[in-house]
Amino acid sequence: MLEQLNQRLGERSDTLRRRIVLYIEKRIQYAYPAAARQEQTALRKGEKNFLSVSDLLWLFVIGAFLGDMVETVFCRVTAGVWMSRSSLVWGPFSVVWGLALVLATVLLRQEKDRSDRYLFAFGTVMGGVYEYVCSAVTELLFGTVFWDYSKFKFNLGGRINLLYCFFWGIAAVIWMRYGYPLVLRGMEKVRSRVRPWMTALLAVFMAVNMLTSALALARYDARTSGEAPKSSIDMLLDAHFDDARMERIYPNAKKVAKAG
Repeated sequence: MLEQLNQRLGERSDTLRRRIVLYIEKRIQYAYPAAARQEQTALRKGEKNFLSVSDLLWLFVIGAFLGDMVETVFCRVTAGVWMSRSSLVWGPFSVVWGLALVLATVLLRQEKDRSDRYLFAFGTVMGGVYEYVCSAVTELLFGTVFWDYSKFKFNLGGRINLLYCFFWGIAAVIWMRYGYPLVLRGMEKVRSRVRPWMTALLAVFMAVNMLTSALALARYDARTSGEAPKSSIDMLLDAHFDDARMERIYPNAKKVAKAG
């Protein structure tokens, strides 16, 4: 009996507290309407500018897919051939483009109202730095370069060139002006339909895909250097990712001669 009485008193107390808080909020809004509107606007802006880890994951995958498609069409138009531009062994995904769009979004979303000139300059400089780092890291890890701009004018070590740096600048403007707002609106519409398990499954797939691709590339480098398989994993990679398949996935990959 006493427990029931205490429970009812607690419920009445909570109800009274909520009514008092609601009454105070209404009085503040009535007395200071401008401040209340500013606070609500700030909250909406904060929500709009917030990107969760799952948002970044989906942006990465969308960027990786779109980047692969753009490069594939670009190669068809300029070189007249259909060529794989994927970074991964499963699916049309360019890791370089995926990471680039995530970085551009994180770094520029607060600057999206700046001029096109600013976005272009930022994209040109940071895109060049980013592409150079990607080229150097992949060469260090896999003994292979996946693009070589030595035949282009104004290139830096064959890793970047001025023309493609300008392309990064143009891409930054197009993405922040048109691509990102469009993708963001689409994500807001489907966010309620995307279950956490879908995002988790996508994360697992991309992680396994990238790990397998890294192992396949490392084994490809070792195999072309004449190294025999040393484990069951090496034999599995040799069986499923032989030279012909790797050359089809990475047609522009060029092995770098090791010193000594």
